[in-house]
Amino acid sequence: MKKVYSYILLALLLAVISLPAAAQQSVGSKIIEKFDYPKLEWSVPELGEDVQREVLDNGIILFMMEDHRLPILGISALIRCGEAYVPIEQMAIPGITGDVMRSGGTTNIDPDSLNTLLELIGGRLETSIGYENGSASLSVMSKDTDLGLRLMADVLRNPAFPEDKIDLVKTQMKTNIKRRNDSPQRILSRQFYNLIYGNHPDGRIMEWEYIAPISRQELVDYHKKHFVPNNIMLGITGDFDPAEIKSLLNKYFGDWKKKDINLPEIPKVDDTPKPGVYQVYKDVNQASIRFGHLGVNRDNPDRFAVSVMNYILGGGSFTSRMTSKVRSDEGLSYSVGTRYQTTTRDLGVWWAFCQTKLTTTYKAMRLMLDEVERIRGGLVDDEELESAKDSYINRYVFNFTTPGRIVNRLMELEFENRPPDQLKKYIDNIGKVTKEDVLRVAKKYLTPENITFVVVGDPAQFEKPLDEFGAVTNIELKPPKLN
Repeated sequence: MKKVYSYILLALLLAVISLPAAAQQSVGSKIIEKFDYPKLEWSVPELGEDVQREVLDNGIILFMMEDHRLPILGISALIRCGEAYVPIEQMAIPGITGDVMRSGGTTNIDPDSLNTLLELIGGRLETSIGYENGSASLSVMSKDTDLGLRLMADVLRNPAFPEDKIDLVKTQMKTNIKRRNDSPQRILSRQFYNLIYGNHPDGRIMEWEYIAPISRQELVDYHKKHFVPNNIMLGITGDFDPAEIKSLLNKYFGDWKKKDINLPEIPKVDDTPKPGVYQVYKDVNQASIRFGHLGVNRDNPDRFAVSVMNYILGGGSFTSRMTSKVRSDEGLSYSVGTRYQTTTRDLGVWWAFCQTKLTTTYKAMRLMLDEVERIRGGLVDDEELESAKDSYINRYVFNFTTPGRIVNRLMELEFENRPPDQLKKYIDNIGKVTKEDVLRVAKKYLTPENITFVVVGDPAQFEKPLDEFGAVTNIELKPPKLN
């Protein structure tokens, strides 16, 4: 029997390697998808069992999970703040604050001494502020827990914000803006989100005029406003004793006083469609294509069916319809597929992407849209559905492979005010998706008449004009203003 299986596998291998490279990957993926695996028996870790949650007197929320296999302590922090909460002229303040909190040292220890001390103990301490949250992370050997916590508390509470470090970050941001038109992909992403979201924080474009005037005092004020104990969550994992760690936390954070936090409402996304074709001229030998429209948010009960639908359409790598058609069958692109954001607070985006020769731009776009119409026009087959669901279910477990990932997931759930059973129900919700659900959400949440197309390349070399897809607007690629 073993010899029979060997001959079968050998025959499959010979059949696959006789195909072109792109087709090999597609066929190979489909063969692997047909393999039978044991059913996944696994449960999502829960608060109160695997992870303990407590609140310090000053409001700091703790999520703790012991793991004594290695003598390492890890701490991650979440702080409610970010670019989404500030007006456009202040959009650079959160990011610079997050960078210089760490790079600038504290009022008690200068940057070089902080770096040297962390290097001597093999520790890592980082801070940043992004779109909707600030974060900090600490990793040290468990024998250095006291020192690590002292340094982390000092960075979170007493950043120095020296002028030279502020100027360095500004210079780096200026260089980044100066080079933002070098890459077709950066141009594509920037213009696409700006067209889709307009003046909403999701659509903003960073300009030097927002960075240049920022003062040290603005960073100090921003930090004081947002970095207060009742606006912080700490996830603690690794080799520690809960009673001992709480004692140290009270030692270094206990006298930090609560403060009222009044964050403004993040503006609602304007869901008015922005259909049309937007061409950005750039002298390159390929066209970079992205098209899509607004989709769903994380509260939409259809988001599980939407995820499965998108996997079949273009999100499932070589096994997806769009990739198989445009890459494997037609050989028009190495990189092609779709993404559908389903975990955003407000409306996320669905988009399709592709890079192809200038002379096959129209053809690639036409084939991609044909696949959108096909999934809206009929039921997917059983194999496609099961493959998509199995993929989501089987890879879901990798969100919880380490104590750090487990704690961060549970922390994010509370941070985002999500239902406590959301993680637990994920696998069931994916498993319940039917072919009829896929067709229904494809018709409802893929709307070709609302698509915004952005193409970066030389339109003069396209094999056909793109006006078949909508009214064409040419966007001039202007150099950014840097003075």
